[in-house]
This record gives sequence, C-alpha cells and structure tokens, in this order.
Amino acid sequence: MKEELEEVIETHKNLIYKIASKFTRFYNVEDLFQVGVIGLIKAYRNYKKDSNAKLSTYSIKYIYGEILEYIRCDRTMKVSTDALKIYKLYTCTKEKLTCEYGKVPSLKEISSYLNIDEQTLSETIERCQFVVSLDGIITEDDFTLEKVTGTDERTKIDTLIDIRNELEKLSETDKKLIDLRYFQDLSQKETGELLGMNQVQVSRYEKLILKKMHQNLVA
Repeated sequence: MKEELEEVIETHKNLIYKIASKFTRFYNVEDLFQVGVIGLIKAYRNYKKDSNAKLSTYSIKYIYGEILEYIRCDRTMKVSTDALKIYKLYTCTKEKLTCEYGKVPSLKEISSYLNIDEQTLSETIERCQFVVSLDGIITEDDFTLEKVTGTDERTKIDTLIDIRNELEKLSETDKKLIDLRYFQDLSQKETGELLGMNQVQVSRYEKLILKKMHQNLVA
C-alpha cells in the first residue's frame, strides 16, 4: 500500500505543484505541496477505479480544497480588524481621490493623504486582497465540472443523476467536448485538434456549455 501511494504521489506531483504555485505569494511551495499530497491521498482513497474520470481530474478538487483549508486555518494569515479598517479606508480614499483628481491616484498619493507609511499600506492591501479573495482564487482557466456544478465529496446520488441528465441533453459536439476535457483529461489545445477548433474556440464553447449546465442545475 505504501509503495502504491508513493507511485501515485510521484505520478501526480506536477499537478500538485501547479496548484500549489497559485498560492506562493505568501507561502512556501514545498509546504503547500505537502498539504496538497494529503488532498491527493484523500482523493485516491475515495476514487473508484471503474470511474470514467481519470484520478488526476478527480483529485483536483481535493488538492485545491486541502490547500485552501490550510490557508484559511493558518493563524499567520488571519487579517486583523485594524488591517481590514485600513483596507476599507484605502478603497474609500482611492475612490474619493479618483473623483477629485480625475484619474486613479498612485499608492504614494493615497498613503500621503492617509498619513500611512507607503510600504505598510502596500503590504496591508496585498494581504487583505489575498485573504478576502480566497474563495474566488480559482480562475476561469481552472474551471472544472465540479467547480461549476458545486459538487464535492459529499455529493448526493440525485445530484450525480441530474448532472448525467444534463450531459445527455447536450449536442453530440458539446458532449464530445466535455468528454474530452473532463473525462479524458485532455487540454483545450488537444481537444481543439480533435474537434477541428482552435484553443480560443474550445475555451469559449466550454464556458458556455458549463454555464448553461449550471443554470439548469440550480434552476
């Protein structure tokens, strides 16, 4: 079992590093990698080998979830009430001075107006923006079927049935696109080559399909 897990980790280490790299502004990538490994192991233990999805695709939500939970629980990243007040003051002042100056003020101008050290203000802004935006840190480029449908490891069977029904409603081309991207784990470029599209077209159609599925699922 230990050797099997080591092989799984070795096979998926690049995926873990890729996800971990999105959070390295405030964290050491090796620390995040170790946290991501925990997520991968959880995914591996819950993964059904007869599943249509690859383990790499299935494990993404677990790795992201474990890293985000680690960050949220890390005491060093807790933003103090004073820091949040400064951040709110910064946003209000920025808006006020933009109206007065007729242009967006520089950080130096804002810090001077507030009589706050520029470096201190910069660090406060950066930290607050990072923590406040944790829930939205997964970008559109990282869209997954799980992310759009809102499913997780506690997904109920009726939700899975609903998703399957929505997939069946798709046109053959749309169904093929989703199959290649999420069940065969191909990149947008690889998918485009098989469907006769360029990467931009695949990206656009993919977002439209997922958006439509999401709207139907939450309706």
